[in-house]
Amino acid sequence: MANFSVAARTLIHLGAELITSDEVAINELVKNAFDAESKRVRINVFIPISHSLIDECITKIFNSDSDNTLQDNIVKIKKSLIDSVAEPATLIKIEKKLSSLSSSSNKDEARRVIESLNYICIEDSGCGMDLMTLESVFLAIGTPSKVNTESTKDLNRKILGNKGIGRLAMMRLGDVANVTSWTEGAEAHEIEFNWRMFDDPTKVITDIQFDIQPTSCPRPTPSGTVITISALKSSWTEEKVRTKLVGDFFRRLQNPFIMSLDEDASEKNPKIKKTTATGFPIDVHINDGARIPIEGMKKVLTDLVQADMELWFDPMGIGGFPKVILRTNLTDYQRGNEPEITSRSIKEVTHALSANLEALQKIGPIRATIRWFNRDRLRQQATLHGNWKAAKSELDLWCGGIAIYRDGFRIGFSGQSTGEDWLGLDSSALKRGGFAVNRIQTVGALEISRADNPGLVDRSNREGLIESSEANLVRDMLTKFAIDELRRYIGHEGQEEKKARLDDIVESAPATIRARILQAEQGLTSIRAKVPADVQESVQSIADNLHFIKNEVTRFEEASKLATERREDILELAGVGTVMSGVLHELTRTTGHTRQLLQKLSKDESPATKALLIKLDAEIKAINTRLRQLDPLTPSGRHRKEVFDLSALLNTIVEGYGARFERHNIIPELLISGEDNIRPVEVNMVRGFVSLAIENLITNSVYWVQQGGIPTGIDRRITLELDPESRTLTLRDNGPGISPADKDRIFTAGFSMRPKGQGLGLFIAAEVATYHNAKLLLDSADDDGRYRGFVLELPKE
Repeated sequence: MANFSVAARTLIHLGAELITSDEVAINELVKNAFDAESKRVRINVFIPISHSLIDECITKIFNSDSDNTLQDNIVKIKKSLIDSVAEPATLIKIEKKLSSLSSSSNKDEARRVIESLNYICIEDSGCGMDLMTLESVFLAIGTPSKVNTESTKDLNRKILGNKGIGRLAMMRLGDVANVTSWTEGAEAHEIEFNWRMFDDPTKVITDIQFDIQPTSCPRPTPSGTVITISALKSSWTEEKVRTKLVGDFFRRLQNPFIMSLDEDASEKNPKIKKTTATGFPIDVHINDGARIPIEGMKKVLTDLVQADMELWFDPMGIGGFPKVILRTNLTDYQRGNEPEITSRSIKEVTHALSANLEALQKIGPIRATIRWFNRDRLRQQATLHGNWKAAKSELDLWCGGIAIYRDGFRIGFSGQSTGEDWLGLDSSALKRGGFAVNRIQTVGALEISRADNPGLVDRSNREGLIESSEANLVRDMLTKFAIDELRRYIGHEGQEEKKARLDDIVESAPATIRARILQAEQGLTSIRAKVPADVQESVQSIADNLHFIKNEVTRFEEASKLATERREDILELAGVGTVMSGVLHELTRTTGHTRQLLQKLSKDESPATKALLIKLDAEIKAINTRLRQLDPLTPSGRHRKEVFDLSALLNTIVEGYGARFERHNIIPELLISGEDNIRPVEVNMVRGFVSLAIENLITNSVYWVQQGGIPTGIDRRITLELDPESRTLTLRDNGPGISPADKDRIFTAGFSMRPKGQGLGLFIAAEVATYHNAKLLLDSADDDGRYRGFVLELPKE
């Protein structure tokens, strides 16, 4: 029987692939310490001698061509190494190590001593490992033993890693490592690793053996582990430790929205709420010197915060309200407005994310904070205070979108401007013409834990989360309820954002519509000769109407191109874009039915099938009727106000929706002054724009009356009432209604509680009213506090 053998060099390649930098390597070892329940971790980077001098000395040793030359070089090397050290306490340690280097030492012994002078030592006071654990667990790569003990009642650990690969980090940092570990009440043991042994291409991994020896405890704690890595591969300097390891990496490892003892919370922006000081539990030292502070976000930046968006999600309920599972808090520090707090029910969240409660429960509770800085405004304000360079440097460090923090520690390089854009902030910002909420202007934190969020799993390379249904739902939730809401708030005055949303529709809709029509036309052509004579007229009528729709789509596409090139009024582009979207929706269904019916008709000449064909012909004619109402939106008719009968237009639009109303069991009602007797009501408006507004209001109601909330036995109903005396048009439905939390944002471009909703319909309807110096308002709330009606004020002229 054959089986796999693993080359020893595989371990080196595996470590190089999964441990991508020295900082990540140290972080892996730090996480192991916290996984062992150590309250703090001490890192001592002992580098009194330059990396270049170490290399130079070793080169001299191996270039010695005789024993006499080697002896002379050892004497010279010892002197040069001692002379390079100025600090007395450090010099004592160096001299002690060099004392084992004598004229009788061979080349390998000399190299071992010289390479041991510089080292990185990582110490913890965790639970430690006994002899059996060192043999069966520590030396077994890919064995996450800590996961198997996390539920022990005596443990309260934060499981930061679970792949069993963190120990590979040692070989990233240096060629030699010594691991000493001990448990309470037992003796200590040590293993020394020489990773160069794995470079031999002739050896398999089981050929390499390590001795585990008893030793004395290196520190006075009941249990713990000390890892000393020498023969360092990288050139470590004080500048690298302070700037790269502490300044760039460990500062970002901590959540910027949780104050630590390394910073004075009282000196932070007083407008930003304070959190409990916890103290970041990593102690970094250089050459046994004083601890290097690991600061959070500095005051030079926190003083210039524009806005914070906080999101809490708990499928079990928030604040003692089991039906409220999501809450957001938007705070604008620059404007000094009261925080905007929005609560979302189970029904609202599940509907908006197209998910059920069971799927949301698998996520577990999460919290996210997004801090937004306007770089232009930041530059202006910081320049006034003379600290622009410092503020910019601080923002450059922290920005990058939303970083993921598991149990208080950042996962990999998530939330870094040069890393993966896991939330798609930059790609969506580009589509919005450089809209303000992008990675270079946001600092964010998604807080999760291993205990509460087991479905959110790190990738093996620690660069983010493994793709899963839970991870995708979290991404959608943050985008829908936090990112999009922050974008709307910040850009509510920006016309570019509104136009960009519509550009997307205009660009993609015509080609899709034409493809649908082509399918239907091909179906007509292929079976025209097969259908009986008495339905040939209906088939020809469908063909004619499809041809008309195709021509109209071309005209609207030309109008949209003209509007885009001239960047004229937003409403023009809105009209073209939403008409395209509406026609696409209708034709997706109608042309699909055309092909099915025609294929069925070629085999089945029953009266029922013929009747359906006639009904389909009527539906396509209704689409044409609606398109004709929007004719003024084409280039020749744009911006032209005219006096026309609004009640007749309403009647035409309602009839055009007849097929959809019937299909969804909706009862429409058109009233004039409370009566169903239709009589002329003249207005002086742009007919196409008015049609557009009414279409969007009706489409909105058609969708929502289908989403539940109507008692059993009650019909779905949409009512339009035109009141000539008060000059208002009111549309009401008996759907679930609009939450009071959304009443101030319902007409904002991009806001939608529909899954994948564009958030354009009500915004465009409101723009139509504004264009005519009128208003589109919510009608008064019903008894349950929800809003189910819109009132369009008509021009008084």
